[in-house]
Amino acid sequence: MTPAEREEALERREENAAILTAKLERDRVALEAEISASAAASKAASAINRALQADAAKKVKALEAECAQMEAKLTRLKSEVGKAAPAPDPPPARREEESPSEKAAVAAAKTHLANERASFEAEKAEFESETAAARAKLKTEAQSLAELRAKLVTIRNDLESSVKTREAEVKKKEAAIEAERTKLQSGVDSLMRAEKQQSEQRAKLEAQVAALASKEVMFEERSRQLQERLKNFAKA
Repeated sequence: MTPAEREEALERREENAAILTAKLERDRVALEAEISASAAASKAASAINRALQADAAKKVKALEAECAQMEAKLTRLKSEVGKAAPAPDPPPARREEESPSEKAAVAAAKTHLANERASFEAEKAEFESETAAARAKLKTEAQSLAELRAKLVTIRNDLESSVKTREAEVKKKEAAIEAERTKLQSGVDSLMRAEKQQSEQRAKLEAQVAALASKEVMFEERSRQLQERLKNFAKA
């Protein structure tokens, strides 16, 4: 391979290394953006989770307060029913039969007691229905919160797995670029050594050429002197 070809190959390798470096930088920027987005999503999910928990706690407290009110109302109704119940009648005096007014009063008391009991049963049924609805609603909200937590865990695991995968890819690309740089540096060192050897050989050849030129000049001088001697000898 000639020096020009070596320089061209070295330039191509440097261009490839620059392209790989730029791609690695883009991947790093994209990875940092994804990490920032995942962190923001995690913060938002945490905020939503805290808001849902606070809302659920408020609703639980409201339901507990409502249940307490219902229980107090139920206790009050029981007390009123107890007060409205007629006291046991004293043993009646010996009579052959009750008067019409007494019969009417007893019938009215029984009717009032029946109405109070019916109202109490209706309010009790309404309270039980509201309590069951509140429990069902609370159970649904708790289930929704659990599902949201499961989704958040899944999203967090996916993001962590993606980040780990990208980090592994980035490390792999960095190792490849480092190996390519090492290879290019080795090629540059080899080229520099070859150029140094060529320079040394060129210097040796130039020294040899200079020595040959000096010998040629010396040989021409001796040849000229010999020709002059021959001429002088011929004249003599």
